[in-house]
Amino acid sequence: MGKIEVICVGTELLFDRINRNVNFISNSLAKIGLSISRSITVPDEKEEIKESLEESFSRADIIFLTGGLGPTFDDITREAVSEFLGRKLVFSEKIWEEIREKFIRRGIEPPEINKRQSYIIEGAKILKNEVGTAPGMIVEEKGKIIILLPGPPSELIPMMEKDVTEYLKKKIKTGKIEIYRFCFIGVPESVVEEKSKEIISSYGIEFSIIPHSLIIEMIARLYKPEDVEKIWKLEKEFEKIFGKDFIGVNPPPLPQLVGILLKERRLKLALAESCTGGLVGKMITDIPGSSEYFQGCFVTYSNILKKRILRVPRTVLKKYGAVSEECAILMAKGARKYGKADIGLSITGIAGPTGGSEEKPVGLVWMALAFPKGKVFTKKNLFTGTREQIREKAAITSLDFLRRKLTEENG
Repeated sequence: MGKIEVICVGTELLFDRINRNVNFISNSLAKIGLSISRSITVPDEKEEIKESLEESFSRADIIFLTGGLGPTFDDITREAVSEFLGRKLVFSEKIWEEIREKFIRRGIEPPEINKRQSYIIEGAKILKNEVGTAPGMIVEEKGKIIILLPGPPSELIPMMEKDVTEYLKKKIKTGKIEIYRFCFIGVPESVVEEKSKEIISSYGIEFSIIPHSLIIEMIARLYKPEDVEKIWKLEKEFEKIFGKDFIGVNPPPLPQLVGILLKERRLKLALAESCTGGLVGKMITDIPGSSEYFQGCFVTYSNILKKRILRVPRTVLKKYGAVSEECAILMAKGARKYGKADIGLSITGIAGPTGGSEEKPVGLVWMALAFPKGKVFTKKNLFTGTREQIREKAAITSLDFLRRKLTEENG
């Protein structure tokens, strides 16, 4: 089987919506030895969908369409594919009954408009939607396969992982591609490439570099099981070259990695957040079992709360300001003391877009760690980007700051 293309349908995807459906489909396909050769995003316009479908049909053997299977007037993927193939849309009483039951279980009378989702392209294989109301479809046409999936990831992912991959495994003879993620943090993408390009080429492995905010991933694709040994040799090489900037092969998410280190050392953590507004606490508590090592978070956004809760002296705030090394240290110590923890981590800064000055520009963020035995560490950062980006970078950097110190200290 040759090329696979994905057409993502949705006007919102061309504006302010982040579309991860291609990633989800790609990850599922990789597990059965398939990969996407091209993807495109089109608006909710029938002619645009049909034109894109015609182009993909001329090149690809498998075509995915995501989105546009809902009940509203702009959900027209079914109609576009039906017209392109010259196949009728046939009403399914069974699907309508399943949709009705889902609404009734929620105590809602099913809107008549949802009947649109009960129309199936003639001859299509139906993919049951366990989460939402829009069924997926697989249509075979002239030796090619067209797969229609709902847009919401919560509906697309289980359908893709359960039904679509099983269907494709039976339909096509595939090998298995093994994916390995070499992850780096605190070092630019260009530096990662510069330092690693010679060693990568000597191993003869296919790599691609993907930046994610402050984390850089180098994705290795293995087509031969015997090449796995090369991965572990490369891991050792990268540990020597990058040190703590290299966080491993297929590592857990950074908050989970920090949690593992805290658990190993039997240490409890408490946070004092200002500019990040509780974002670091959210990242930590997103990990199941974080209560084993996480005491809690003081979101002391105002100076009043910094004084009253963390006991940062008024004189320090007046002399140095809330965004200062001195304040960050006292916030970390306060978090440690009043959070009944072994380690206190604090973040205070200016996320913008206003509030900066020549002395303290937007993006300035101080963070501090208060460790046992009176050990204190600080880090000054100057981030760029939007308010949201600065807050995210500050949160990630603070966790990485803690990770690095945990690997250096014995607690």
